[in-house]
Amino acid sequence: MDTTRRQFIISAAAAGLMAKAGVAGPALRTGRLVKGRKINIACVGCGGKGADDVRQFSGENIVALCDVDIARASQAFLSHPKAKLFRDWREMLAAMDAEIDAVVVSTPDHMHFPIALRAIEMGKHVYVQKPLTHTVKEARLLLEAARRHGVATQMGNQGHSNESTRLFKEMLDAGAIGDVGEVTIWTNRPVWPQDKEPPKGGMAVPETLDWNLWLGVAPWRPYDRAYAPFDWRGWWDYGSGAIGDMGCHTIDAAFWALDLRAPESVSAEVVGGNAFSCPKGSIVTYKFPARGKRPPVTLKWYDGCCKPERPAFLPEGEKMSASGQVFVGTKGFIFCPGDYCDSARLYPESLRATFVQPPKTLPRIANGHYQNWLDAIRGVVDAPCSNFEHAAPLTEIALLGAVAVRSRSSFRWDAASLKCDNPAAQRFISKAYRMF
Repeated sequence: MDTTRRQFIISAAAAGLMAKAGVAGPALRTGRLVKGRKINIACVGCGGKGADDVRQFSGENIVALCDVDIARASQAFLSHPKAKLFRDWREMLAAMDAEIDAVVVSTPDHMHFPIALRAIEMGKHVYVQKPLTHTVKEARLLLEAARRHGVATQMGNQGHSNESTRLFKEMLDAGAIGDVGEVTIWTNRPVWPQDKEPPKGGMAVPETLDWNLWLGVAPWRPYDRAYAPFDWRGWWDYGSGAIGDMGCHTIDAAFWALDLRAPESVSAEVVGGNAFSCPKGSIVTYKFPARGKRPPVTLKWYDGCCKPERPAFLPEGEKMSASGQVFVGTKGFIFCPGDYCDSARLYPESLRATFVQPPKTLPRIANGHYQNWLDAIRGVVDAPCSNFEHAAPLTEIALLGAVAVRSRSSFRWDAASLKCDNPAAQRFISKAYRMF
């Protein structure tokens, strides 16, 4: 096996995952602006959501496409006949190094970090689907790498670019409901199987799929359709359950508008699940400390079979949405139905009748989330709106909830040292990597 196919090593000095991809050199590689031409983009993960991501960047120069499942990626492959095709992302990065400006990562969660890290180390700008990483420690390391290499980064939480998210933050900044001390968030996820035992025996691997490459750094186990191509989110080795899937979307507005950052403590109540499979439902409670003049915040997350009580302030006859958010302030409430802060509604009605939307003080995102990243690569904007300075700490919050759910525990959190005071939780802050 040549150096482009060799496995990862853990560097004691960097405490991070490094890939041997055959691109040596002592000089620090940094991201370069692209002006006067189309951006050369390589995409890893081209089926499912990845196919949509490829379409979003089709106006640029798609130079390489990589997927472990030829059949699932066929639509993207056929749409870009000039792109070079790969199964192994390590081979792609090594072979196409001189031709690639930026890399899009749309794989299952467990492979986000190794692919994105290697691309960043090679000075490539990166767009990574949410959640940014599979573990809390990976999020921290990826942020450090992005800073070190000066690349333009963006996580795929598109709601952060929405006009409604900015209107919501401006409402809170203007004191629409006073000081916010409680937030409740719920989701209709999972929409895939959870609370399952691992299949026994395995199935024949489809001829179009390289199962070893799909597993990547995850532990080896026989192929089964219970894992791929779609239901992987319900298994801890590949996904992070409902909170990993949706936390970077639905927690984003509270995280940004309330300047939350790291929680002091996290606890979970869990229904079902086991060491391999995510639970049938969970309730996660985060305690955030005061931030300057802002009071402490308790944020509660509900998923699956666990649902919050109907807010008492909702008028009779108004439906409780399948997903939503409630913000409780000293003057009133805000109810946001759906996954983002679209259609934010003030309560009580008397407060809504007198409230005047404040002037727009926040920058707006021209042409959407994907273009925002491309604009940063061209130097049109200084940084994408959900760059890793924003995305990494947001991902840490979501994944700390997954840690509490997976360990079925509560813990106090020391963000500076990446330490829980509960050993049962600490073991899931990072993970081991299979050599493949």
